[in-house]
Amino acid sequence: MLKTHDSVWNQVLEQLQSKMNRQSFNSWLLNTKALQMDNNELTIIVPDETAKEHILKIYSDVINETVYSVCGNKVICNYMTEMDNESPENSATITEEPTEIRNNRQAPEKPLSQHIEFNPTYTFDTFIIGPNNELAHAAAESISKNPAGQYNPLFIYGDSGLGKTHLLQAIGNAILQEKPYLKVLYVTSEQFISEFIQAIQTNATQSLKIKYRNVDVLMIDDIQFLANKEQTQTEFFHTFNDLHVNKKQIVLTSDRPPRELSLLTDRLRTRFEGGLLADIKAPNLETREAILRKKANLINLELSDEIISYLAKRIKSNIRLLESALNKLHAIYTIKKMDITIDVVKQYLRPLFEEQPNKEITIDDIIVKVAKHFGISEDSIRSKSRHSSIIQPRFITMFLATRLTQLTTTEIGKLIGKRDHSTVINARNNIEKALENDEGLKEKIDDIISDLKS
Repeated sequence: MLKTHDSVWNQVLEQLQSKMNRQSFNSWLLNTKALQMDNNELTIIVPDETAKEHILKIYSDVINETVYSVCGNKVICNYMTEMDNESPENSATITEEPTEIRNNRQAPEKPLSQHIEFNPTYTFDTFIIGPNNELAHAAAESISKNPAGQYNPLFIYGDSGLGKTHLLQAIGNAILQEKPYLKVLYVTSEQFISEFIQAIQTNATQSLKIKYRNVDVLMIDDIQFLANKEQTQTEFFHTFNDLHVNKKQIVLTSDRPPRELSLLTDRLRTRFEGGLLADIKAPNLETREAILRKKANLINLELSDEIISYLAKRIKSNIRLLESALNKLHAIYTIKKMDITIDVVKQYLRPLFEEQPNKEITIDDIIVKVAKHFGISEDSIRSKSRHSSIIQPRFITMFLATRLTQLTTTEIGKLIGKRDHSTVINARNNIEKALENDEGLKEKIDDIISDLKS
């Protein structure tokens, strides 16, 4: 039996309706019709340009696969808007659509606000895996391949700037690439709160429910901000339950594990703990170096191993600071036309370097760092040697001890080769005077201090 364009498209719609989220199908495909099929080309009428662009961008692959399964051969799908079809040259007669499709029609829900677009650079390929994040990464990647499978909900927690948002958006990017027929919604908790308040003010709570409960994957960033907002928590509780019962994936992030979110209701905390809890910690040195190399490569910034190591040792707790450092170096290279050297890094990035202001520094710490910086032995600083290569490091050690410890000059002298307090005072004065005119010495001492406090 020869298949008409109507019969083909009706079968396609029936199959798509069983594959897709109901809200997505009703919003984008229910109001479509077949115009004609000629020479293995199927022309489809869509409501407007917005629908045309969205279908081409998100659903074209799954439509093409479904048309192929219905027809048994490759068919090219062309899309026209209602306005295009009303022009005289396109005045073909369109057969009335089947009753079961027509009766299911409903106007597409207008969302209260658009979800945040996924950042195309936030993918699993650009995420650096280390001991600090491997569980969270593995769970996120598993979800992108099989939403609502093994880990639902997934609750990722850790300090700011460690990659939680990157993983959320990587899930979204992967699903939209591999399963474009699924509806994925990513919002921050602030946006959810704002939309809830707006819905109450405008009597649009039903629209809010439709938006958040007719999705396949819901991802909310920084869920801790729901704390102390009882009405919003109640709405989210019901949304959570609705999605979970209907086997829809939920992914949440927070700066703390659920048990530490004391201002959340018990029923929310217990539901968050019912899935997989995956923490992200600060990356270790090797992971920080890998992150710097990967991200520098992405922005075509060449950095020496020395610079990579220097940055990784001084920026420890926050990946965003590493990115900020690279972006600043890239700007210096492209705008100021300066080669990126270790001296440039020290000059321009010092405000980004992390220090521990309350860290207790001992005289032994100072001796170790000074000796390492000047390439001499620790014992030589304490020795009686008067060699020129030893005197300045010894003076710097005494100077730093007067600045960074609570020791008296007498105590410092005893700990550095059993010298008297006048030697320490002389060393301190010598270095202070030299610092007035010697920028190189100032830089050396600043580097040592930075090492001591990091």
